[in-house]
Amino acid sequence: MKTIIKLLTSTLILSLFFTACLPDKDEELTTDEKTEQMIVASEDHANSEDFYQDIEDRVDEAIEKNGGGGDCPTVTASPDWQTYPRTITIDFGDGCVGPRGRLRKGKIVVEVTDNIFNVNAQRTASLVDFSIDGIEIEGTRILKNEGYDADGNITISKLVTDGKITFLNGDVATWETDVLLTQTAGGTTPFNLFDNVFEITGNSSGINRNGKAYLVNIKKALVKDKICPWLVSGVLTLTVDNLDVSLDYGDGECDRKAVLTLPNGTEHEILIWN
Repeated sequence: MKTIIKLLTSTLILSLFFTACLPDKDEELTTDEKTEQMIVASEDHANSEDFYQDIEDRVDEAIEKNGGGGDCPTVTASPDWQTYPRTITIDFGDGCVGPRGRLRKGKIVVEVTDNIFNVNAQRTASLVDFSIDGIEIEGTRILKNEGYDADGNITISKLVTDGKITFLNGDVATWETDVLLTQTAGGTTPFNLFDNVFEITGNSSGINRNGKAYLVNIKKALVKDKICPWLVSGVLTLTVDNLDVSLDYGDGECDRKAVLTLPNGTEHEILIWN
């Protein structure tokens, strides 16, 4: 009996020893694999930011034109364009090519409580079978006027929940954001969208196409100039597996590029979906 007990004890000790010595899943990743995860996370975040901004731009455009501007999309308001609250449906049907040459399909349904330039006004946009260039996009986006900051600028909170992007090959990425938009130009001309400039601060998070979670913290305010479809400047920190990388959107030039700086200082160009 003592011999059996000794054997069992020895087996248990060896089992614990080998288990303790096994590297965890993250430690098994090579440097190249970790780099790939950071690049993919950065690409997925940048594209998510862009796709949901595209949705926001389409909503702004539909409201600015009271539904006019062409045969597709079809834009309707219920009960009518003069009433608050109202529901606006932007219907791209089976698809039409619009701004940026993108093919959009499905619907954006927007619940509007008041003019967005009034304090506490809110716009809630939901997506119904919506896609851009065949990429399926899901989620809910809420804008709310939070009033004025100390400098007299309009501030608008933006919350995206249950964001999900299904790429053409079936890969899936998820994304959520909780940020504050501060209007730094165009606030005195509410009926002209194209002179609007916003600074964006706050945080985002997601799971990239490879199933790796990441966090985003804006370090230097991102700048969205309405005359440009992409972010024109700003810097954020993206964290994957406790490793921080920097994503820099540039110094004001309107392009679809961002520069990713890896922990070792290596730079990698990120191209946002055109």
